Amino acid sequence: MRILITNLSVSQNSGSESVVELLADGLRGAGHQTMLLAPTLGDMADRLRIRGHQVVDRIAEIVERPDVIHAQHLTPCLTALARFPDVPAVFSCHSAVFEVETPMPHPQIRRWIAVDEACKVRCLSRGVPADKLDLVFNAVDLERFRQRPSLPARPKRGLLLTKNFEHQQAVREACAKSGIQLDELGPATGRYSYQLEKDLPQYDIVFATARMAIEAAAVGCSVVVCDARGFAGLLDTENMTAWRRMNLGVGLLTRPTTVDNLLQAISKFDADDAAAVCIYFRKVAGMAYFVEEHLRIYNQAIQEHGATTADERSLATACWIEEIGVSATHRKWFQIAKELHGVADPLRQTALLELLRSNTEILKRSAVAWTDLGGQINTIRLDTAQIHSVSDASVSLVTVSQVTLERLSRIEHSLEIIAEFVSKVKLLYNGLLPLFFRKILLKARGKI
Repeated sequence: MRILITNLSVSQNSGSESVVELLADGLRGAGHQTMLLAPTLGDMADRLRIRGHQVVDRIAEIVERPDVIHAQHLTPCLTALARFPDVPAVFSCHSAVFEVETPMPHPQIRRWIAVDEACKVRCLSRGVPADKLDLVFNAVDLERFRQRPSLPARPKRGLLLTKNFEHQQAVREACAKSGIQLDELGPATGRYSYQLEKDLPQYDIVFATARMAIEAAAVGCSVVVCDARGFAGLLDTENMTAWRRMNLGVGLLTRPTTVDNLLQAISKFDADDAAAVCIYFRKVAGMAYFVEEHLRIYNQAIQEHGATTADERSLATACWIEEIGVSATHRKWFQIAKELHGVADPLRQTALLELLRSNTEILKRSAVAWTDLGGQINTIRLDTAQIHSVSDASVSLVTVSQVTLERLSRIEHSLEIIAEFVSKVKLLYNGLLPLFFRKILLKARGKI
């Protein structure tokens, strides 16, 4: 079978990208041909190509007709549907929040997949027929993510895996109070890992959500499910079955991620219970189940495809273009554009504007200081040159030296002002930088 998989990006190791990698490897291992289409490519695409996958960012490079389209994200999905209008499709919803993940009716799409109960509810609310919708939970490559040795009686090393940064300080403080050495990875930290399977066994307790939390649990780490969106608590044998149905994700994050909540979760650390959680996830979340479920759904889509006409499919594609093609009217494309390109958090914008206003005076002083500094240096040069033009060089040298010391003192003062200016600019820069990491997360927090 030839499967064309679409995704917004095949670049790094976050979110649906890792799901695409796992699925593509599993399908290829089962003897099927994979073709991946994503408008944004990066290092992950190169690694997939080395393993034999076709990965492209232009639909014209897909020469062979696929047997089925596995669509993820509306915009690349539309490209694939328009290029292969007679090929049946399956659409996966990975988020119950983002519009770019939410299904739209199209007769070419014969089956839908939700990765958890929250996504299932979102799909049903958008008109997906219940009998055409399957739940397929995220899986783990157990060959890569091997079980770690037994945990210690008390956690010594912790790892924060995060795409957002608002909860970082709370996790840091809770770990410091608990005597846990904390490391951090993820887009919000600026640090990435392409070998997380080798990193996780080094840690006793992991703070994460969704796929990253599942991988940590399958390795045998104790897991606290939390991020900037909220807090669920410690994953244990009592909640693991119910929490898996929610993908250890946003649907569980009903409390704020505070230091007190984190400390309470850390206090429940139980090495034996974490080992039992590990055994559970290694039993139910293996890649074999994941691939088999997808192949079953692909075959259902292929068998059901004959019920639609070419006119129905072309009309639906045209309607999609009306919705997600850029136009003067703010339709679905506008919300998707905000999700993909970000809109600054109004509260964060206010704080940054206040910072700019508070720095207005020092910016003015810095400009004056720069001008004065240049003038002082030029004056020193002139005074030094005058030493050679007077009859009593020694007297002139003393006079120039005194004047020079005074001016050097003024220069030092100017440099202090400039140093303060640089410090303020650095503070402003550090405030702006995290906005780039949270551009898609803003909608999830209801601030767009």
